[in-house]
Amino acid sequence: MTFFRRLTGSFELKGVGLHSGRECRLYVSPAEGKISLAADGRELPIEQLGLDGTSRGSDYIFPDGYRIRTCEHVLSALTGMGIWGFRLEVEGGEMPALDGCAGQAVEELQKHSEPCEEAAVRPFALSSSLVVGEGERFIMAFPSQEFRVTCVVHYDTPVIGTQMMDFSGEPEDFCRDVARARTFAMASEIEALRAHGMALGGSLDNALLVGETDVQASGGLRWPDEFVRHKVLDLMGDMAALGRPLHAHIVAVRAGHELHLRLAERLRNLAAVGRQR
Repeated sequence: MTFFRRLTGSFELKGVGLHSGRECRLYVSPAEGKISLAADGRELPIEQLGLDGTSRGSDYIFPDGYRIRTCEHVLSALTGMGIWGFRLEVEGGEMPALDGCAGQAVEELQKHSEPCEEAAVRPFALSSSLVVGEGERFIMAFPSQEFRVTCVVHYDTPVIGTQMMDFSGEPEDFCRDVARARTFAMASEIEALRAHGMALGGSLDNALLVGETDVQASGGLRWPDEFVRHKVLDLMGDMAALGRPLHAHIVAVRAGHELHLRLAERLRNLAAVGRQR
């Protein structure tokens, strides 16, 4: 059985953006029956926004080109806890990085939400299989009576290697097993990322830095497989682009935000066709 929650009030989160390094603010408030994103006088339901996962994060794009960067962690916190009616208003063009995962957002959500019997919007049940990508990197979706994720990552560095996680838990399982898994980057990539305007707000307080033989992180690794747990967190947040709960089994092998969001676009199209019938 899937359990849901609803927001009981509004709250604010603030901090630097992971990529921009600028101070950003996020205002979270209840919005019955929909998920919407707002910024600088713009506002749209999440399923009507453009998607871009090519810049080491998930960006949502308004029709005039304005984008909100790095939305995946906050969206994962909300939907991972079973909350499907909310409004997110962003100042600064990017979600605050906070602790580099969903942990801090979950702490606030636990104070400002309560259990409820059903989601604020009707779930979408996938009726046929989908596949995006090819070769060693792909993501597939299969019909299922619940939402389930199977994720596999592989990195050549022995610090990570190959890791797999299968997750279909309830909100309390998400909070315990996924929410605190932090984002990560290879030490060899940092200079190039920053040269391209990314990771400017990254630090050991909000990210894992993976070297050839070790990992630098505040407090050390939280789990030996924290890397694949974070990928599950990202994937769950990216599926929020559908705007409603998803009943499907998602299998992601060496996938990332770009493939996640390409799958989300396919799911959006199928859901729209279903509404027209």
